Amino acid sequence: MKETFLAVILILIIAGLMFREQLAALIIPLTTPVENSNPFQKEFAGIKINFRANLDEAQKIPVYPDEKGLIFTLLDNNVKEIGIAYIPNDTENAFYAAASYELTFKLTVINKYYFDQVKYIDSIPVNSTEEAFNISNNTRPIIMLLGPSNANSTSVNVNGYLIIAQGKSFGETNEKPYTDLDLAVDKILLVLMNTSI
Repeated sequence: MKETFLAVILILIIAGLMFREQLAALIIPLTTPVENSNPFQKEFAGIKINFRANLDEAQKIPVYPDEKGLIFTLLDNNVKEIGIAYIPNDTENAFYAAASYELTFKLTVINKYYFDQVKYIDSIPVNSTEEAFNISNNTRPIIMLLGPSNANSTSVNVNGYLIIAQGKSFGETNEKPYTDLDLAVDKILLVLMNTSI
């Protein structure tokens, strides 16, 4: 009896080694959580939210000096309103309008979720990043949008109460139907959605 038991175990081990790929194909789907297959969508606050950019790519955008500064600046209890600033430019204004819409809608959802309130958000034309920096404060941080005419990289930079979202290219293709500014804006939103306060 003991020999039969050991023989069955040995046969199972050999079969497992010979057919491990087939067994893995059967077992892994049962144990692996199903992830969202749409890279342009994220579930937040119980709803699926669509984004302009591929979130896998947006996640790679650097935040300087770090993501904590971004979180503390925009999700602080003292924040009463948020300004979205841009330097008017005939070739870039439409991109700023799209980014402003995305920020306004999603920041409203984020603030409603974390604080159960909606904060006033407006767009502000400015002449320079220095002007945006000078009007930013702890109750009204400013998100500055910079397109290719003023951006030196695709990144998010936190400087006091000024957050600069910059994209160095507005080029879109069938493979990449979004701009670098979309990536930077979506990075800000991802950081805020992926935190717990």
